[in-house]
Amino acid sequence: MERRIKIIWLLSLASMLLIGAGQGYWLWSHYHYTNEEYGHEVLRQVSEAAKAYNELRWQEPRHMGEQKEVKWYNTNVNWEEQTDSLTRQESTRIYLVQRMGAEPADTVPGSKQPQSGKTGVDLSGLPADSTVLCTDSVTLHGSKTLYERLNMMYLADLMRLEVTHPFRLRQFDSVLTATLPGVPFVTRLATTAADSVYLWEPTLRHNHSLLRPTAHVVYPYNPLKRQLVEIDLRIPRHVLLLRMGGQLAGSLLMIAVLGVCLLFQIKTILKQRRVDELRRNFVNTMIHELKRPVQTLKMCLAYLGDPTLRNDRPTTDKVVGDSIAEVDNLSAYLSKLRDMTRADDRRTPLCIRTFDLYPVVEKLIRLQHIPDHKSVTFETRLDRPLEVRADPMHLANILGNLLENAVKYSGPSVRIAVGCTLADHRLTLTVADNGIGIPLHEQTRVFDKFYRSASLPDRSVPGIGLGLSYVKLLVEAHQGTVGLRSRPGQGTTVTVSIPQ
Repeated sequence: MERRIKIIWLLSLASMLLIGAGQGYWLWSHYHYTNEEYGHEVLRQVSEAAKAYNELRWQEPRHMGEQKEVKWYNTNVNWEEQTDSLTRQESTRIYLVQRMGAEPADTVPGSKQPQSGKTGVDLSGLPADSTVLCTDSVTLHGSKTLYERLNMMYLADLMRLEVTHPFRLRQFDSVLTATLPGVPFVTRLATTAADSVYLWEPTLRHNHSLLRPTAHVVYPYNPLKRQLVEIDLRIPRHVLLLRMGGQLAGSLLMIAVLGVCLLFQIKTILKQRRVDELRRNFVNTMIHELKRPVQTLKMCLAYLGDPTLRNDRPTTDKVVGDSIAEVDNLSAYLSKLRDMTRADDRRTPLCIRTFDLYPVVEKLIRLQHIPDHKSVTFETRLDRPLEVRADPMHLANILGNLLENAVKYSGPSVRIAVGCTLADHRLTLTVADNGIGIPLHEQTRVFDKFYRSASLPDRSVPGIGLGLSYVKLLVEAHQGTVGLRSRPGQGTTVTVSIPQ
């Protein structure tokens, strides 16, 4: 049995840990997914903020004397291929120029040849009959297929925008703050190396830290010139937790339910184990307790069965009295067992009526069995009259069990105080003694079935651990309460309170 219980506990704990680990891994994966999803949303908002800022830049007034129109020209329409033993490279050069005068066409007849101006850029590829001033140029290296896919007009517009209205980081931060409220970020401008790969689209890089989730966004505001803005954002943890709140709550609820079930299972196993132990102790105690009156009755019957011994009248009367006492003890044990078994099946039946408790108490004290080796003194504090409403037989059994315990669990000389008071529609019964007392750690268990204190100085004291549990059963049947105060070596006081 012990081995089976240990195996069940180990399997239950292992299952709990595996399920918890599985739920934790699932939550962590979902946290990554939510972080990725939120990062892409941040990337989209950064792109929208950049486009909004570009619109604001286009609306800014130009300075006097600036060009009226800026166009781009691809001078190398036919792609050049530079081939050697190691590389094969395709390239094209793009010029960003400003044309002077009114709205012109691509060529102006009679105009002068293009000049390099102050930039020192070769303009040999521009139309020969155009008067232009070169403002900027860039050479693209890469495959012709990639070049054909690009929206060169849009990229040239971004390049022209940077020439006419330079990118200002403070203004961009203001637009980004309005687009991402409550998200802390840090921005900085950067330029990639001349021989690096072009960055045409904004990119996102995640840091999936549980405590400090961040995102790094790179947005090219002038791709042709390799100019970009880098944004480091700190993702608020509460946003991610709120987005996965349903899954998180469901997982925590499942883990909590499994934990409660496991605890309930362990508690049930422990309770069953305790009940099994109580049952074994009860069987052993019952055999011991029944053996004593049976042996006494056997001796008495053997004495009475001898005609020569029956001639001693005083001894015969004493033997008969002892036989009757042992039969009464045996009958009391069986009655308690019957009442406790009945209480497990249905509610204890009561016959409630009004009666005077005073003579009942006097009778119980007068008929209390006192062992020959003990000196017992009773002290009563009873209200008069004591008209109470209860079941007379059960109330007498309550007092009888308390008086019996006070006499049984005490030293050679014991003083017992019995109190009965009526106040505030409640009957309060107290039985106090100066006996051996009960340790503090056992005071909550003495009302359990079949429980006997392990600190009894004399284990030969008769009893099967049903006295106080029987008292509690009868008191609760009267809708009352029972309490106990005790100190080892100083005595015990039991208080019963029954509503009237």
